[in-house]
Amino acid sequence: MATFPPIDMAIAAPAFRFVGDDEPGRGPRRLLQVLAGHDENHNYPYCWGYTIFRTVYTPGSDEAFARAIERLGIYAKAYVNDDIASKRPPNKEPRDPRPNQDLCSRYYNEVVEDGETLANASLEEVGRRFDAWINEHLTPDALQRGSGTSNARFRFCLMLDQESVDNILASPEEPYLSLRTDRQRQDGWVKVVTDEQRPEGGRLWFRVGIRHFLWSLWFDSQDPDFFLEEQEGVDEGDGVLTFMDHGR
Repeated sequence: MATFPPIDMAIAAPAFRFVGDDEPGRGPRRLLQVLAGHDENHNYPYCWGYTIFRTVYTPGSDEAFARAIERLGIYAKAYVNDDIASKRPPNKEPRDPRPNQDLCSRYYNEVVEDGETLANASLEEVGRRFDAWINEHLTPDALQRGSGTSNARFRFCLMLDQESVDNILASPEEPYLSLRTDRQRQDGWVKVVTDEQRPEGGRLWFRVGIRHFLWSLWFDSQDPDFFLEEQEGVDEGDGVLTFMDHGR
């Protein structure tokens, strides 16, 4: 498990330099402020990312799985760098890249692989393994109090089965080749398994597009005013909650 230093608030929340200064309110700085709010209930402070359960172990899957992990990283960093990817007006100074660089350096996924116990694992089994992982990485005090944590790493995990791997790799290697420029290709998605059960029974899970929603889900869900029900879309084919990046 990697460790990360506390957030430098001089980068995350600098003072306004002049009236109308838009640097302090930039997205990457706000996201760094989210990471700065460590509740000390877990051992993954000052970083962002998911726990990833690999459930496909067929011949050739090692390479495909590695490529899928790499592709997720490309899209995560594109999400962070969105605000410096476009040109600034001639009368505006360039964006300060430091908050983007700092945020990118704090991207960290925990990969759980075990061909003997996770090969072809069901959503329910992944959910149970995720529950065990959460208990392993919460602090003893948090477990004793039953307080948990608002950190999204402990609310959502990724399930990389064959379907998820194929859909991630269906995304362009260049994230900015969106539907607007290549309508024959769709941004890929991954299965997200939560720490919750459906009211009618069974583990709550949904599909999430990797271009934008997967990363905004991580940061936005730590807002106490965030309600998943307000974000959902239902796939008419099978009724699964689906958050796709169409038209981005």
